[in-house]
Amino acid sequence: MRSFFSILFAVLTAIASFFGTSGSFKQLVNKGDISGYAETVSADKDLPDLYTDENGDFTVLQFSDTHFTTGLSWTDISTLRKMEEQITEYKPDLAVISGDMINDGDSGPFNKEFVLQTVSELFEEHEQYWAYIPGNNDGLNYGSTEDIAAYLTQYEHCLVADEKEVSGGAQYSVDIYNGDKFVHSFIFLDTMDYDDDDAEHIYGYVHEDQVKWCENEINSKLNKSKDIGISVFIHENTPNFAKAALEGEAYKDGYAELEEMSEKYNIPKNAPLDELFKNAGCVGLLSMGHSHPDQCRCSFYDNTYYHVTAQTKKMSTLITIHTSAENTREMYDFEIIK
Repeated sequence: MRSFFSILFAVLTAIASFFGTSGSFKQLVNKGDISGYAETVSADKDLPDLYTDENGDFTVLQFSDTHFTTGLSWTDISTLRKMEEQITEYKPDLAVISGDMINDGDSGPFNKEFVLQTVSELFEEHEQYWAYIPGNNDGLNYGSTEDIAAYLTQYEHCLVADEKEVSGGAQYSVDIYNGDKFVHSFIFLDTMDYDDDDAEHIYGYVHEDQVKWCENEINSKLNKSKDIGISVFIHENTPNFAKAALEGEAYKDGYAELEEMSEKYNIPKNAPLDELFKNAGCVGLLSMGHSHPDQCRCSFYDNTYYHVTAQTKKMSTLITIHTSAENTREMYDFEIIK
């Protein structure tokens, strides 16, 4: 059976023959506006529980900052093929796109809807569960992050949902079981786009109602089991990433430590999230994208791993979670995938 991308290449070749002589190509890259989609389609989706292997291990393949434009540019196709190859080779229990899946659409060819279709159909073809969280670029034009989340709910293997009464476009959790035992949970949190009200903050921040929602989620997990660990995926950093860079320990020899977050990435308004996770005592991983590091980086600080994955066109991260580990230091393994 022909793979999704062999078919896509054939389609791309056919489309190219019309370029400059027909309206067909222009129609395909007509911005793909999905504005208002969330007004007619609810992102209140029932999400399945996921399961470890017999050893209690669970794998996550983390992609980030793909910045797709049309799904048909050579850069887009190259990144999509890389994602497919990694999914096929590593067969993760869950894939995660941790923000900036789509570019802002301010200039050049752009089709938001076709990108969403193309990415989703890739995962559907491989029956691969995947989770999406918004980045600061995804919802800027031709459809908000709420619209994106609502659009993605139509795909069976996309794990995404949105709490309508909470700020942001997508925040939700997924629970992990070993047999019938609840052993771990993922929280996916929208760190918002830009803060137009404060000139000192280039990027957005997690709002008070989001922190409260996250606190309620953590408490509900701990009420089910006091022994679980929680992994949190976000797009933009909290202040503790800078502390982990300065004071944390390397994940292991040969794996790059966190770089100190520059002023550009300093988001002090996210401090309440750090305080929440410290008080909870069960968050072993905070993993983000956003800063486009030269390589995936990870440091261990105050019983939590602070991890930044690179752009997918450079590399991805395979995270193995040992849910039966006795402490958070031993709970995670990180592998750079190029």
